[in-house]
Amino acid sequence: MIQRQNTKSLLAASLKELAQSKPADKITVKEITQNCGMTSPTFYNYFHDKYELMAWIYNEKVEEAMENLGDTISFEDVVYKWIETALEDKEFYINLLKNAVGQNAFRYTTNDHAIRLVSDWIKKRHNMPELPHEIQFYLRFYMRALSETVNDWFLDKCPYSIRELSKLLVESMPNKLKPLLLVNFTI
Repeated sequence: MIQRQNTKSLLAASLKELAQSKPADKITVKEITQNCGMTSPTFYNYFHDKYELMAWIYNEKVEEAMENLGDTISFEDVVYKWIETALEDKEFYINLLKNAVGQNAFRYTTNDHAIRLVSDWIKKRHNMPELPHEIQFYLRFYMRALSETVNDWFLDKCPYSIRELSKLLVESMPNKLKPLLLVNFTI
């Protein structure tokens, strides 16, 4: 049975289809909308630009991976799922990493989103209205390093399996973050 997709999902599917044969930075909003039978104004009702759509595609999956952090999965498992998500559509994400650069680059907008998710999770989990500035620094530093290491791995610059990479990334976490992110399950 054909499942009806929402507008965001249709736009995402259109972009992914176009990215099979064209660098992401060369795809226009007009092409995205024409490819799925929509108009540009419809696109702009949901996204500021094509880069926001690119980030939304990945961020939806990142949010799913964070849902059970600390309850049934570890931070290492979350990192593993983030990497696995990109591998599910490897050519698309390689296209974005190589061609969606600049001010609204895919790699920065998705990383900023992950930083916000992890920050919000820490605040909620540890009943903190705000993160201390020092923790904010360590979190941003760590998440940027994690993201760039995963990007390098993804572009075939690291020889590790996903599990090995996830483990190394967690082991390299700054000590001040470990008590906040490496929590016991609440089951």
